[in-house]
Amino acid sequence: MPGATDFQEACRALALGVTMIAAFLGLRQWYERKGRGELASLEEAGFFRRQDVRRWLGVGVMLALAVEVYIGSWVEPRVGGRGNPRFVVVWLVVLSLIIVMLGLALADWLATRAYAARQRKAIFREQLDELRQEIQRRVAERGGESPPELPSEDD
Repeated sequence: MPGATDFQEACRALALGVTMIAAFLGLRQWYERKGRGELASLEEAGFFRRQDVRRWLGVGVMLALAVEVYIGSWVEPRVGGRGNPRFVVVWLVVLSLIIVMLGLALADWLATRAYAARQRKAIFREQLDELRQEIQRRVAERGGESPPELPSEDD
């Protein structure tokens, strides 16, 4: 059997690298999930449950990608002087998995961004409520002057 070509070696190295990255991300996800503790609300629990699904799915897609690249290293691009349809199929699957992985990353980014915006608004509302209470307390101490207007929650 002839020796491996540079293409085959590069594919195998890439498969090993993607496997190592997937293992690292899986381990990180496991530790993050384990260390999360009690969640404050059902909304927060739902967000983290969906995030876990997206991220574990991403790890699975990366492992599938590594396996497919490794398989692709064994498929010859040309057989009998003609293009090999198996080669095309293998690398189309690799391309599809990359697109799926990018889609998962985009979905995770958008969901995290929306969650952060909701959290910022909630913190703002809490601070605004505390400020209102403090103003009302001080007004009551002074004998009933009318307090200044604060922005509404919609502002």
